[in-house]
Amino acid sequence: MFQNPIKEVIDLSHEVSENMENISGWTTAFPMMDTIAKTRQLSGGKVGYAARMILISEHTGTHIDAPRHFVEDGMDVASIPVEQLCLPGHLLDLTHRKVGEAITVEDFEEAEKASGKPVGPGSALICWTGVDKVWGQKNMNRIRPHIPAESAQWMVEKNVTLFATDLIGMDHPDEWHDPTHLAWLENNICMVQQLCHLDKLVQKDFLFARSRSRGNRLSGARGRAGRLSG
Repeated sequence: MFQNPIKEVIDLSHEVSENMENISGWTTAFPMMDTIAKTRQLSGGKVGYAARMILISEHTGTHIDAPRHFVEDGMDVASIPVEQLCLPGHLLDLTHRKVGEAITVEDFEEAEKASGKPVGPGSALICWTGVDKVWGQKNMNRIRPHIPAESAQWMVEKNVTLFATDLIGMDHPDEWHDPTHLAWLENNICMVQQLCHLDKLVQKDFLFARSRSRGNRLSGARGRAGRLSG
């Protein structure tokens, strides 16, 4: 009999709800299309089912950014190789950085050294800041540190496969042109943002797994992210 090698699964995704706080200001709504009572009445009691429409931005809550987000005709979500979405995780502790502070190249180098592993290809580089605690609050995208474009370029030079973080937005909040996003995406480095529970990954060996939509032409997509360990 097959023995499941996975002993623990931790959900790293935020829950989404109607009218939730959204950094982009776009609507989040789940209008009811059918109810059990309605369909039971229409079917003369033969069947009852419920169904909702989902109206939500592709860049809401825990989501992935594909190069198409910033690069015209860049790789869309459906084109991201599945093997780039299930990788050994490499957690970097940047929780010392406070609201408004930059997470510098030096910060990443010190966290890399402390982790005992080199930053490079073949893993999901996970930046832990602890800001998931303010997720859902008004102006949550400003209650955080930020990653300058220089730090993103450092990861490009390290040939990082996938970047993930609990940050709610990654550029400086006043840099409306998002140079950090561009540095990653124009180099085909996808990003998973607005994770949670990263404190549960400390001093653990684990796989980072991220589901994604197969819808073509999408520049981003919501989905579940999790930690798998044996």
